[in-house]
Amino acid sequence: MTRRLVYLPEVTRDFADAVAYYETLSPATALRFDAAFSRAETEVETGMVTHPPAFEHYHRVFVGNYPYNLYYRLDGTTAVIVGVLYARLPPEQLAETLQRRG
Repeated sequence: MTRRLVYLPEVTRDFADAVAYYETLSPATALRFDAAFSRAETEVETGMVTHPPAFEHYHRVFVGNYPYNLYYRLDGTTAVIVGVLYARLPPEQLAETLQRRG
């Protein structure tokens, strides 16, 4: 089963902020983060695994060994990517951010 991926506009900003941070550490680290993010996207797209819900109907995928998670919700065969968020934020803040984004 393959899922269609749809990204909310905020995801672009989330991803760009994370890459910019890792760029300050080293270009190689930023490239590794990008590759880890691509693997997380592939996990969601292939649909081989439906990750357990982390907040209500939002599923969470770990982005490699980085402290970021990709959050998505399912709408039939479409996965709506709602965020790439720092994993160490307080759970209340994560839940509020996801709810606000829809």
